[in-house]
Amino acid sequence: MMFLKFLLKIVAVVLIVPVVLFMLMMKLLVNLSSYVLGPFMLFLIGCSIYTIFQSAWNQLLILVILLLACVLALFCASWVIVTLEDVNDRLRSFVKA
Repeated sequence: MMFLKFLLKIVAVVLIVPVVLFMLMMKLLVNLSSYVLGPFMLFLIGCSIYTIFQSAWNQLLILVILLLACVLALFCASWVIVTLEDVNDRLRSFVKA
């Protein structure tokens, strides 16, 4: 039983490295994409206000869908980062136990 636990700890140590690398890569990509998506989202909000005054409801629907897609992309990326951090913490606590 102790040998099996030792083997699982070795596997966990090997898994920590790719999880940490993927987590850092995701953090970097979210940080960089925020610089691109932020101004784009502000542009979409400005265009949405313009289409409200012009009563162009079809274009407003398209702009709102694009804005929601940007928000959803950032939210999903943040959710992946939080999940990877949780996996990393669990692997480290298993190795320390």
